[in-house]
Amino acid sequence: MKAYTKAYNCLKTDNSLKGFMKLKQAMWMIFLVMALSSLPLVNAQNTASVAATVNGKNVLVKEVDAMVKAAQASGTKDSPELRNAILNDLVVREAILQDVKKNALEKRGDNEARVKMATQNILIDLWFVEFLKTHPILEEELKTEYDRQAGLTKEGKNSNEYKISQIVLTTELAAKEVINQLNVGGSFSQLAREKSIDKQSGALGGEISTWALPDQLVPPLGDTVLALAKGGVAANAVKTNLGWHVVRLDDSRKFKLPTFDEAKSILSQSVLNRRKQEAIAGLMKKTTVAPGK
Repeated sequence: MKAYTKAYNCLKTDNSLKGFMKLKQAMWMIFLVMALSSLPLVNAQNTASVAATVNGKNVLVKEVDAMVKAAQASGTKDSPELRNAILNDLVVREAILQDVKKNALEKRGDNEARVKMATQNILIDLWFVEFLKTHPILEEELKTEYDRQAGLTKEGKNSNEYKISQIVLTTELAAKEVINQLNVGGSFSQLAREKSIDKQSGALGGEISTWALPDQLVPPLGDTVLALAKGGVAANAVKTNLGWHVVRLDDSRKFKLPTFDEAKSILSQSVLNRRKQEAIAGLMKKTTVAPGK
Protein backbone atom coordinates (compact mmCIF):
# COMPACT_ATOMS: atom_id res chain seq x y z
CA MET A 1 0.00 0.00 0.00
CA LYS A 2 1.26 3.50 -0.71
CA ALA A 3 2.74 5.30 2.25
CA TYR A 4 0.25 7.83 3.61
CA THR A 5 2.79 10.59 4.17
CA LYS A 6 2.81 14.24 3.17
CA ALA A 7 6.08 14.35 1.25
CA TYR A 8 7.35 17.72 -0.01
CA ASN A 9 4.88 19.44 2.34
CA CYS A 10 2.06 18.14 0.16
CA LEU A 11 1.82 14.34 0.43
CA LYS A 12 0.31 12.78 3.37
CA THR A 13 19.95 -5.87 6.91
CA ASP A 14 23.38 -4.87 6.85
CA ASN A 15 26.04 -7.45 8.00
CA SER A 16 29.09 -5.16 7.84
CA LEU A 17 30.48 -2.22 9.77
CA LYS A 18 28.24 -0.04 7.59
CA GLY A 19 25.30 -1.13 9.72
CA PHE A 20 27.11 -0.03 12.84
CA MET A 21 27.75 3.40 11.34
CA LYS A 22 24.00 3.83 10.84
CA LEU A 23 23.45 2.94 14.48
CA LYS A 24 26.28 5.17 15.65
CA GLN A 25 24.58 8.41 14.67
CA ALA A 26 21.54 7.66 16.80
CA MET A 27 23.66 6.46 19.71
CA TRP A 28 25.59 9.75 19.77
CA MET A 29 22.51 11.63 20.93
CA ILE A 30 21.73 9.05 23.58
CA PHE A 31 25.18 9.26 25.11
CA LEU A 32 25.27 13.06 24.95
CA VAL A 33 21.91 13.30 26.66
CA MET A 34 22.95 10.81 29.34
CA ALA A 35 26.06 12.80 30.12
CA LEU A 36 24.51 16.27 30.03
CA SER A 37 21.57 15.11 32.14
CA SER A 38 23.92 13.88 34.86
CA LEU A 39 23.07 10.24 34.15
CA PRO A 40 26.18 8.08 34.48
CA LEU A 41 27.83 7.46 31.13
CA VAL A 42 30.31 5.04 32.68
CA ASN A 43 30.13 2.90 35.78
CA ALA A 44 33.27 3.03 37.91
CA GLN A 45 32.62 -0.21 39.80
CA ASN A 46 35.94 -1.77 40.70
CA THR A 47 34.58 -5.22 39.96
CA ALA A 48 33.81 -4.35 36.32
CA SER A 49 36.28 -5.08 33.53
CA VAL A 50 37.81 -1.91 32.11
CA ALA A 51 38.20 -1.65 28.36
CA ALA A 52 40.03 1.72 28.43
CA THR A 53 40.50 4.82 30.57
CA VAL A 54 40.01 8.41 29.43
CA ASN A 55 41.68 10.96 31.69
CA GLY A 56 41.30 8.49 34.51
CA LYS A 57 37.63 7.61 33.84
CA ASN A 58 36.79 4.03 32.96
CA VAL A 59 35.15 2.84 29.79
CA LEU A 60 33.82 -0.57 30.72
CA VAL A 61 33.70 -3.79 28.71
CA LYS A 62 30.00 -4.08 29.50
CA GLU A 63 29.43 -0.74 27.74
CA VAL A 64 31.09 -2.13 24.62
CA ASP A 65 28.98 -5.29 24.96
CA ALA A 66 25.79 -3.21 25.19
CA MET A 67 26.57 -1.36 21.96
CA VAL A 68 27.57 -4.58 20.21
CA LYS A 69 24.19 -6.02 21.18
CA ALA A 70 22.43 -2.94 19.78
CA ALA A 71 24.43 -3.22 16.55
CA GLN A 72 23.54 -6.89 16.24
CA ALA A 73 19.86 -6.01 16.58
CA SER A 74 20.20 -3.89 13.44
CA GLY A 75 21.85 -6.72 11.51
CA THR A 76 25.56 -6.17 12.11
CA LYS A 77 27.68 -9.21 12.97
CA ASP A 78 29.89 -9.24 16.04
CA SER A 79 33.57 -9.11 15.14
CA PRO A 80 36.89 -7.82 16.55
CA GLU A 81 36.71 -4.96 14.04
CA LEU A 82 33.23 -3.97 15.24
CA ARG A 83 34.28 -4.08 18.89
CA ASN A 84 37.36 -1.99 18.19
CA ALA A 85 35.28 0.59 16.30
CA ILE A 86 32.79 0.75 19.18
CA LEU A 87 35.53 1.10 21.80
CA ASN A 88 37.18 3.90 19.83
CA ASP A 89 33.80 5.59 19.54
CA LEU A 90 33.16 5.35 23.29
CA VAL A 91 36.61 6.77 24.03
CA VAL A 92 36.03 9.75 21.74
CA ARG A 93 32.60 10.36 23.27
CA GLU A 94 33.96 10.29 26.79
CA ALA A 95 36.73 12.75 25.87
CA ILE A 96 34.24 15.14 24.24
CA LEU A 97 31.74 14.90 27.08
CA GLN A 98 34.42 15.55 29.66
CA ASP A 99 35.34 18.71 27.78
CA VAL A 100 31.66 19.70 27.53
CA LYS A 101 31.28 19.46 31.31
CA LYS A 102 34.60 21.20 31.93
CA ASN A 103 33.41 24.20 29.92
CA ALA A 104 29.80 24.01 31.18
CA LEU A 105 28.61 23.94 27.58
CA GLU A 106 25.28 22.44 28.63
CA LYS A 107 24.50 25.62 30.60
CA ARG A 108 25.07 28.08 27.77
CA GLY A 109 22.26 29.79 25.88
CA ASP A 110 19.32 27.49 25.31
CA ASN A 111 21.43 24.33 25.54
CA GLU A 112 19.81 23.26 28.80
CA ALA A 113 16.36 23.31 27.20
CA ARG A 114 17.64 21.42 24.16
CA VAL A 115 19.17 18.72 26.35
CA LYS A 116 15.92 18.44 28.29
CA MET A 117 13.93 18.02 25.07
CA ALA A 118 16.34 15.40 23.72
CA THR A 119 16.11 13.48 26.99
CA GLN A 120 12.33 13.60 26.87
CA ASN A 121 12.30 12.33 23.27
CA ILE A 122 14.40 9.30 24.21
CA LEU A 123 12.24 8.49 27.23
CA ILE A 124 9.06 8.87 25.17
CA ASP A 125 10.46 6.40 22.64
CA LEU A 126 11.16 3.98 25.49
CA TRP A 127 7.60 4.49 26.75
CA PHE A 128 6.18 3.53 23.35
CA VAL A 129 8.42 0.44 23.20
CA GLU A 130 7.08 -0.66 26.59
CA PHE A 131 3.48 -0.06 25.44
CA LEU A 132 4.02 -2.18 22.33
CA LYS A 133 5.18 -5.11 24.46
CA THR A 134 1.64 -5.44 25.78
CA HIS A 135 -0.07 -4.20 22.60
CA PRO A 136 1.86 -5.94 19.81
CA ILE A 137 1.05 -5.54 16.12
CA LEU A 138 -0.39 -8.85 14.93
CA GLU A 139 -0.46 -10.35 11.44
CA GLU A 140 -4.26 -10.41 11.50
CA GLU A 141 -4.34 -6.68 12.17
CA LEU A 142 -2.07 -6.00 9.20
CA LYS A 143 -4.32 -8.05 6.96
CA THR A 144 -7.38 -6.16 8.17
CA GLU A 145 -5.64 -2.84 7.44
CA TYR A 146 -4.63 -4.12 4.00
CA ASP A 147 -8.22 -5.06 3.18
CA ARG A 148 -9.44 -1.68 4.42
CA GLN A 149 -6.99 0.28 2.28
CA ALA A 150 -7.57 -2.03 -0.69
CA GLY A 151 -11.28 -1.30 -0.48
CA LEU A 152 -10.59 2.43 -0.74
CA THR A 153 -8.76 2.03 -4.05
CA LYS A 154 -11.02 -0.39 -5.93
CA GLU A 155 -13.37 2.33 -7.11
CA GLY A 156 -14.12 6.00 -6.65
CA LYS A 157 -11.64 8.86 -6.46
CA ASN A 158 -8.79 6.72 -5.12
CA SER A 159 -8.93 4.21 -7.98
CA ASN A 160 -6.45 6.42 -9.84
CA GLU A 161 -3.21 7.99 -8.67
CA TYR A 162 -1.82 11.32 -9.78
CA LYS A 163 1.45 13.09 -10.51
CA ILE A 164 1.29 16.80 -9.73
CA SER A 165 3.40 19.92 -9.51
CA GLN A 166 2.81 22.86 -7.20
CA ILE A 167 3.93 26.37 -6.35
CA VAL A 168 3.27 27.24 -2.72
CA LEU A 169 2.88 30.90 -1.76
CA THR A 170 2.36 32.63 1.58
CA THR A 171 -0.64 34.76 0.52
CA GLU A 172 -3.62 34.49 -1.82
CA LEU A 173 -2.55 37.68 -3.58
CA ALA A 174 0.88 36.23 -4.36
CA ALA A 175 -0.77 33.06 -5.66
CA LYS A 176 -3.10 35.05 -7.93
CA GLU A 177 -0.13 36.93 -9.35
CA VAL A 178 1.58 33.62 -10.19
CA ILE A 179 -1.58 32.29 -11.85
CA ASN A 180 -1.80 35.48 -13.93
CA GLN A 181 1.81 35.02 -15.04
CA LEU A 182 1.07 31.42 -16.03
CA ASN A 183 -1.98 32.52 -17.99
CA VAL A 184 0.19 34.78 -20.18
CA GLY A 185 2.78 32.08 -20.87
CA GLY A 186 4.96 32.09 -17.78
CA SER A 187 7.06 29.01 -17.06
CA PHE A 188 5.61 26.90 -14.24
CA SER A 189 8.98 25.37 -13.37
CA GLN A 190 10.78 28.72 -13.36
CA LEU A 191 8.14 30.36 -11.16
CA ALA A 192 8.28 27.39 -8.79
CA ARG A 193 12.04 27.72 -8.44
CA GLU A 194 11.83 31.47 -7.89
CA LYS A 195 8.74 31.85 -5.72
CA SER A 196 7.66 28.61 -4.04
CA ILE A 197 8.10 28.50 -0.27
CA ASP A 198 8.23 24.70 -0.54
CA LYS A 199 11.93 24.51 -1.28
CA GLN A 200 12.00 20.76 -1.96
CA SER A 201 9.44 20.75 -4.76
CA GLY A 202 10.52 24.26 -5.81
CA ALA A 203 14.03 23.02 -6.53
CA LEU A 204 12.47 20.47 -8.92
CA GLY A 205 10.45 23.10 -10.75
CA GLY A 206 7.42 22.38 -8.56
CA GLU A 207 7.37 18.67 -9.29
CA ILE A 208 6.25 16.22 -6.59
CA SER A 209 8.39 13.20 -7.38
CA THR A 210 5.98 10.58 -6.01
CA TRP A 211 2.58 9.48 -7.32
CA ALA A 212 -0.29 10.08 -4.91
CA LEU A 213 -3.88 9.08 -4.36
CA PRO A 214 -6.28 11.99 -3.79
CA ASP A 215 -6.71 11.04 -0.13
CA GLN A 216 -2.93 11.21 0.34
CA LEU A 217 -2.90 14.90 -0.53
CA VAL A 218 -3.39 17.64 2.02
CA PRO A 219 -7.09 18.63 1.91
CA PRO A 220 -8.53 20.05 -0.26
CA LEU A 221 -5.81 19.40 -2.86
CA GLY A 222 -7.22 15.96 -3.66
CA ASP A 223 -10.55 17.34 -4.87
CA THR A 224 -8.78 20.05 -6.86
CA VAL A 225 -6.63 17.50 -8.71
CA LEU A 226 -9.68 15.39 -9.62
CA ALA A 227 -11.16 18.35 -11.49
CA LEU A 228 -8.08 18.92 -13.67
CA ALA A 229 -7.24 17.56 -17.10
CA LYS A 230 -3.69 16.40 -17.80
CA GLY A 231 -1.41 19.43 -18.06
CA GLY A 232 -4.06 21.72 -16.60
CA VAL A 233 -3.43 24.30 -13.87
CA ALA A 234 -6.15 25.03 -11.31
CA ALA A 235 -7.83 28.38 -12.02
CA ASN A 236 -7.74 29.28 -8.35
CA ALA A 237 -5.11 28.71 -5.69
CA VAL A 238 -5.92 26.16 -2.98
CA LYS A 239 -5.48 27.13 0.66
CA THR A 240 -4.10 24.56 3.12
CA ASN A 241 -2.40 24.89 6.48
CA LEU A 242 0.86 25.04 4.52
CA GLY A 243 0.01 28.05 2.36
CA TRP A 244 -1.64 28.81 -0.99
CA HIS A 245 -1.01 26.13 -3.63
CA VAL A 246 -0.99 26.71 -7.38
CA VAL A 247 -1.48 23.16 -8.69
CA ARG A 248 -0.84 21.51 -12.04
CA LEU A 249 -1.81 17.95 -12.98
CA ASP A 250 1.10 16.33 -14.79
CA ASP A 251 -0.25 12.80 -15.27
CA SER A 252 -2.64 10.15 -13.94
CA ARG A 253 -2.82 6.38 -14.07
CA LYS A 254 -4.81 3.47 -12.69
CA PHE A 255 -3.71 2.61 -9.19
CA LYS A 256 -2.07 -0.81 -9.04
CA LEU A 257 -2.63 -2.47 -5.70
CA PRO A 258 0.54 -4.09 -4.30
CA THR A 259 0.36 -7.57 -2.77
CA PHE A 260 0.05 -7.97 0.97
CA ASP A 261 3.71 -9.02 1.27
CA GLU A 262 4.84 -5.99 -0.77
CA ALA A 263 2.79 -3.65 1.40
CA LYS A 264 3.57 -5.27 4.74
CA SER A 265 6.30 -2.90 5.92
CA ILE A 266 4.22 0.18 5.10
CA LEU A 267 1.15 -1.36 6.69
CA SER A 268 3.18 -1.99 9.84
CA GLN A 269 4.10 1.69 9.99
CA SER A 270 0.48 2.71 9.48
CA VAL A 271 -0.72 0.43 12.28
CA LEU A 272 2.19 1.53 14.49
CA ASN A 273 1.17 5.17 14.11
CA ARG A 274 -2.39 4.27 15.09
CA ARG A 275 -1.12 2.26 18.06
CA LYS A 276 0.85 5.27 19.27
CA GLN A 277 -2.27 7.41 19.11
CA GLU A 278 -4.12 4.78 21.11
CA ALA A 279 -1.37 4.83 23.74
CA ILE A 280 -1.51 8.61 24.03
CA ALA A 281 -5.31 8.65 24.19
CA GLY A 282 -5.32 6.02 26.93
CA LEU A 283 -2.78 7.93 28.98
CA MET A 284 -4.53 11.29 28.62
CA LYS A 285 -7.80 9.81 29.89
CA LYS A 286 -6.03 9.19 33.19
CA THR A 287 -4.21 12.53 33.19
CA THR A 288 -5.41 15.68 34.90
CA VAL A 289 -4.56 18.85 32.98
CA ALA A 290 -5.21 22.30 34.44
CA PRO A 291 -4.45 25.75 33.01
CA GLY A 292 -1.49 27.62 34.45
CA LYS A 293 -2.05 30.36 36.96
